[in-house]
Amino acid sequence: MSSPADLGHAIGMTVALSWLDAEAATDELAGLGFTAVELHLAQLTPALPGAIASEAQAAAFGRMLSERGLVPSSLNAAGAPGFEPISASWEDAVDALAGQLRIAHAIGAPRVICWDGRPAASGETGGAPARLVEAIVEARRRSGLADPPAVSVELHPFTFALACGLLQETATALHAAKAGLCIDFCHFAVALGAGFIEALTPAVVEATNHIHLADSDCVTSELHFPLGEGVLDLGQLLSVFNRRPVSVAWDLFGWPAPRLAMRHGLDRYRQIVDAHARELEVLS
Repeated sequence: MSSPADLGHAIGMTVALSWLDAEAATDELAGLGFTAVELHLAQLTPALPGAIASEAQAAAFGRMLSERGLVPSSLNAAGAPGFEPISASWEDAVDALAGQLRIAHAIGAPRVICWDGRPAASGETGGAPARLVEAIVEARRRSGLADPPAVSVELHPFTFALACGLLQETATALHAAKAGLCIDFCHFAVALGAGFIEALTPAVVEATNHIHLADSDCVTSELHFPLGEGVLDLGQLLSVFNRRPVSVAWDLFGWPAPRLAMRHGLDRYRQIVDAHARELEVLS
């Protein structure tokens, strides 16, 4: 696994400021001291609900990042309408992801984040990991890109891999298809409890290609606590990924005072990112 371009960077996520458009959220993150930006797809077209972002918009956003000296990180499309490969139209899911890959490519982002999808209404789980992987493989093909961005699948407490106990099977299938997992500490904690380190088996770690770092109360779904304000042993959890060349974004989605949390916690977050990079001998 090669090192991504955003490895070692302090990655701010625009979704922590979800009520702002892409430009305003980026300026806030840059002003707070982040050096890379993970863009949520919905913030490219906030004034046009339901609008599909174009590659031209994405390229303009990429130029804006460059002009500000910022590194593009992921295009976060987890939960975006259309990508439900298990419970709805597989064809629609493929087309949605193919378009997201083109958007990410236009930005210059090294990866697209999707989710695994909600379980089927029937409760049938057989074949779900394979169906997800087939959608990713076909989306790469339909994107028309010679070298499409990586795909990172962010599992949620209510999507199939965690909800149906298919984490290990999903990790193995994704890794075999040269896709990966986005491990979100909040989502794993809510789904599996504070001791979710037991679920971070070698197969899961090997499949991981991105991390959303957050604390959690292990109860409140989607609420990403600032570092040290939840109940997780962050040091122990991060140690599992010490030799894994993955980027680490700081996720504060849902937190009601994200700017305050960033101002108070940025030094600690930077220390975590720097220590991880030094472990990999990426930074001097």
